[in-house]
Amino acid sequence: MREKTRYFLPGIFSIAGIGISLVFIYLVTYEIPSYTFIPFIEGSLFTDIVIVLAAAIPILFIVYIILGIPFAALYLFGNRIMKATAYDLRIEKLGKNFGGYRLIRRSVAPALFSVSSAGLILGLIEGFIFATPPTLPIQYQFIFPLSLTLMASLIIMPIALILFVPTWILSDAGLVTQLKKGQLEIRQCPDTDGVGRWFSNSLGGFSLVAFPLSMFIVHFYTPFVTPPLVPITIQNLLISTLWTIGLPLLVMAFIIPLVVFHERMRNRTDGLLQGYAKRLGAQDERGR
Repeated sequence: MREKTRYFLPGIFSIAGIGISLVFIYLVTYEIPSYTFIPFIEGSLFTDIVIVLAAAIPILFIVYIILGIPFAALYLFGNRIMKATAYDLRIEKLGKNFGGYRLIRRSVAPALFSVSSAGLILGLIEGFIFATPPTLPIQYQFIFPLSLTLMASLIIMPIALILFVPTWILSDAGLVTQLKKGQLEIRQCPDTDGVGRWFSNSLGGFSLVAFPLSMFIVHFYTPFVTPPLVPITIQNLLISTLWTIGLPLLVMAFIIPLVVFHERMRNRTDGLLQGYAKRLGAQDERGR
């Protein structure tokens, strides 16, 4: 019973986030013509965005099935090469508890990475994937970059998950590196670190630095400082602030189904990675 109930909170979060995304996007885009983004699809901008959203989740499952295990094995091999001289590779026995809050939290890092990356390359995406009209009605000038950021984040999200999904697989397989006893003769502290966590911390560090910078540029500097200027009003500042905070939450809602799918696939992925780790010389500590 507990196994099923732990999916309740992530499920509600995901459904609510996707639903809020659709409602909010509809309210601000239903009157904008389709040529704003994808010129060859008739209808409003909302139609374009729904098409992107509908394609996003299936693409995530394809990414997981095709690339999850190979990239996890590649990460493990790279980690082994870099740390072989000073660290032992071990397979540790992990606890069984992993509740709904932790499932939701697992989606935070790839969501921030997606949003941050979208903000940094927004100029490349605009005009290459999306068709920007020469002139845009004044009432749409502020909405356009906000909607563009969401769509860009969802387009980049599969790429972000190619990088982050292997870290989930490695962490749940119990793969850790531990400083060899001989290394303790040097004046340094004992060091044990999860292989997956080592990679996720590296990727997460980029997100923490890039997220505030990219969001400031996209949601504050560009609309309020660069022409055509958006009026600096309390309402517009509030919209930019709420969008900055809420955008990662909306992207998380689309990632959570893949997090739950990974939980259902764990028995298979754990065995494959643990077997590969043993071939790389890992010591199995689970039975000790």
